[in-house]
Amino acid sequence: MTESASSTSGQEFDVFSVMDWKDGVGTLPGSDLKFRVNEFGALEVITDESEMENVKKATATTTWMVPTAQEAPTSSPSSRPVFPPAYWTSPPGCPTVFSEKTGMPFRLKDPVKAEGIQFCENCCQYGNVDECLSGGNSCSQNCTRHIKDNRDQKEERDLGEDNEEEDPKCSRKKKPKLSLKADSKEDGEERDDEMENKQDGRILRGSQRARRKRRGDSAVLKQGLPPKGKKAWCWASYLEEEKAVAVPAKLFKEYQSFPYNKNGFKVGMKLEGVDPEHQSVYCVLTVAEVCGYRIKLHFDGYSDCYDFWVNADALDIHPVGWCEKTSHKLHPPKGYKEEEFNWQTYLKTCKAQAAPKSLFENQNITVIPSGFRVGMKLEAVDKKNPAFICVATVTDMVDNRFLVHFDNWDESYDYWCEASSPHIHPVGWCKEHRRTLITPPGYPNVKHFSWDKYLEETNSLPAPARAFKVVR
Repeated sequence: MTESASSTSGQEFDVFSVMDWKDGVGTLPGSDLKFRVNEFGALEVITDESEMENVKKATATTTWMVPTAQEAPTSSPSSRPVFPPAYWTSPPGCPTVFSEKTGMPFRLKDPVKAEGIQFCENCCQYGNVDECLSGGNSCSQNCTRHIKDNRDQKEERDLGEDNEEEDPKCSRKKKPKLSLKADSKEDGEERDDEMENKQDGRILRGSQRARRKRRGDSAVLKQGLPPKGKKAWCWASYLEEEKAVAVPAKLFKEYQSFPYNKNGFKVGMKLEGVDPEHQSVYCVLTVAEVCGYRIKLHFDGYSDCYDFWVNADALDIHPVGWCEKTSHKLHPPKGYKEEEFNWQTYLKTCKAQAAPKSLFENQNITVIPSGFRVGMKLEAVDKKNPAFICVATVTDMVDNRFLVHFDNWDESYDYWCEASSPHIHPVGWCKEHRRTLITPPGYPNVKHFSWDKYLEETNSLPAPARAFKVVR
């Protein structure tokens, strides 16, 4: 094999060289496809005649050379290469300019000073000096603006450094970065796909949207403190500055006020609690983290990406054995059968401690007589779709709260509320207020829905109007 052949075979395939170029338009032999080189040096297919005419007009007053993707040995140009602004080019590696005579590229040792060639300070492209804008250092108005902005920023930095040198007390301090990384470790299973038979002691877990929300909550709690020296937050100053008024404390319920008791929960303690995404479900939980008056709870046997935060006095958490005492179904950890699960054995196996009953504030709640009973019907707002008011049923009661379930819907929409909740209404409220009532899915003759007929069909009673405690 000759040296020339070896050299040729070592070169990469050049798509530009196989085309027939005329007036800035490249034609692929054997086809009707026509191409042009855009402002980024990439090939574009010409789709209509008007576009091709524009390309030809752009090259009518100049001599446009065939582009190439290859580098050739350095040679002297026979004449000054000329490029229209749209075809300024800067191939990978050293910038390349093409000879009119040979069509081969040659490398400029000092392109800025080469005769007839000008360098753009912003985009690092090269072209004919006659095509440059006034000033000779940019190829377009956009590049001119970038160059000016960069110079202004450099002057500001230089000025700031000069000021720091003059004032030794002034020093640059890096601001601490706030960590937004939340636990996203997965056990290879999608909780959305875990819709398993309850009789087997397994349950459907939360949705992806809920998972992202929990990760977001975790990220917020993991954010660092403000940098040293930064002014501490002050509500009084902020309200004065905004000319705003704080919401009176009397409008908040007792459980919404400032916590006065100490958070006695410790990491590793076991307890029972409500799954926030399926509020009819009670699960085995472990304290995974403690932060102030908040505790992070983990579903035993599941990925920590489903962990969630609650206050230490939350109404949805209960001590070990509460479900058995109150006849509620407890869903055991993944891998355990419901009928075989035993708290004492489980605690010994895990070498864990049950959270003391004294830590649960909801164990000493005074129960107020209520007119609600399990099985009663009402009209309730769907919290996940607040525009919908649906046919609902009371399916559970604990202390002063009851569980709202939407008829013929799955349990992921259930939620706990009190008699004073603004989300619930007595039977007939929608008709009285000219609102649309969403009937149960699959119910026949939706347009002629009648509460009297539905109550008779379901053999149920409506929740009495007196049971709804309207807050005024």
